Amino acid sequence: MTTAAPTPMPMRPWYRLAQVTARLLYGSLFNFRIHGADNVPPGGGVLLACNHVSFLDPHAVGAGCPREACFLARKTLFVGKLQSALLRSWNVVPVDLSGKPDITGLKAVLDRLRRGYAVTLFPEGTRTHDGGFQEAKPGVGLLVAKAGVPVVPVRLFGAYEAWPRNQKLPRRGQVDILFGKPLHYDAMIADARAKGAAAMKDVYQRIADDVMEHIKALRLD
Repeated sequence: MTTAAPTPMPMRPWYRLAQVTARLLYGSLFNFRIHGADNVPPGGGVLLACNHVSFLDPHAVGAGCPREACFLARKTLFVGKLQSALLRSWNVVPVDLSGKPDITGLKAVLDRLRRGYAVTLFPEGTRTHDGGFQEAKPGVGLLVAKAGVPVVPVRLFGAYEAWPRNQKLPRRGQVDILFGKPLHYDAMIADARAKGAAAMKDVYQRIADDVMEHIKALRLD
């Protein structure tokens, strides 16, 4: 017996307008090119795990993804009714990035994954200082294990050169985004779950490390 494919979620006109605007802007400034977009499942919960190199990253993922994507942002950005409403309309989820456990933010992200949303996550947690890769945090593994969703590795090329964290304004250049094939960790999670809590805690980091290796392995043709 085969399982029916998840129903694709329609893209709202407001989100589509924002995406088209971002594509036009990025195309003008950075000759923005999208690769492998058909690797993103059209429906069902999925994590989009991307390297984090630039201020451009969240917008680039949103512009390149063929379906609506959710994003995480520090809750301090949700100031005032208008700005909060605008951020939420773009599927931005407020989270506490102070280092304290954020149960509310975690539940909000899991809720979206279980309801069939695509959620963008940067496994490294913070932007790189030198354009290189950083160690992945276990959060991506925890979300995969709790929500039981696939992961699409995503890699940005040229974004660091266009707008690194120590530069106030972007410079023109070439920016490419590449979506890899979905990764599934059901068997790894089931094996760890059978071994107990310690194994589950360990599997979060193992998944995160594996996702990061797949991101590193992505190459433009």
